[in-house]
Amino acid sequence: MYHVGNPLTLGGGGKHDSQDKEVNHDHDLNQEHDQTEEQQLQEVEEEEEYDRYKDNPELLGETKFKATRMFSYDWASGYVSPYRPTPRDILTNMLQHVDFSVSAPSTMSGNNNNAILDLGCGDGLVLVQALETFSCSQLPRAIGVDLDRPLLEAARDRIQQEHPSASLQSISNSNSSEYDILSRLELYHGDLTDMHDPLTTIMTPPLSNAITLPDPTTMDTLINQSTHLFVYLLPEALSKLAPLLLDALVKKHKVVLSMRWEIPELSDHLVHGGEHHQFYIYQSTAK
Repeated sequence: MYHVGNPLTLGGGGKHDSQDKEVNHDHDLNQEHDQTEEQQLQEVEEEEEYDRYKDNPELLGETKFKATRMFSYDWASGYVSPYRPTPRDILTNMLQHVDFSVSAPSTMSGNNNNAILDLGCGDGLVLVQALETFSCSQLPRAIGVDLDRPLLEAARDRIQQEHPSASLQSISNSNSSEYDILSRLELYHGDLTDMHDPLTTIMTPPLSNAITLPDPTTMDTLINQSTHLFVYLLPEALSKLAPLLLDALVKKHKVVLSMRWEIPELSDHLVHGGEHHQFYIYQSTAK
């Protein structure tokens, strides 16, 4: 048996049915528009939250790990923090508050023992900008350690190409030797969390200018020879390294420089910066 319905509701529907359909269609379009805007906003927020290198996988070298969120990474394989390009404007502001005029106690020889050690140096940008900012008399040594060897090797090749040795530059430039990059820069490959494991040399100054280093070079050696420790790592990595950094600051009187993120374990020793500046400089005031 067939059910025969009211022609006004089951037939053509007439004007009311057409209006209802138009209303429903407009409602659906509004919902789709709202969902599209919400989705676009969410994508923008996620783009800001995710690492900027995600569209440039070649920056990761041979590593195949993909950072998921800002606060997690592949700890099991030893990568405490993914590579992230350093914001130059924040770095410039930070370096203006770094004092290399007074040399801290060190085992290195010479009148000026200042040295900056970048823990997780990546492409070496921080070290190069520091050497461009401070002359040889202020900062005679800049050192970087990273676990990503392909990234270090690419950094070495680029730096050597972009910054020829002062000996190759015109002797009429009196500032060339004072601000020479290659004569003061060192890059090492290894695990920065292992204090005594030998590091592999990726780049050191020319032999004539090279600093005599114990054999083998270790993280413990480099920390002892440095006056300033720089970190641009995720909060989770900073927490992992906090005991090392606190020991270097309190017991060895090193200055700790952190880009972007605070190190809560060192908060009592903050002397410059803060959340608004997006950098933190920690220094022990104890004599």
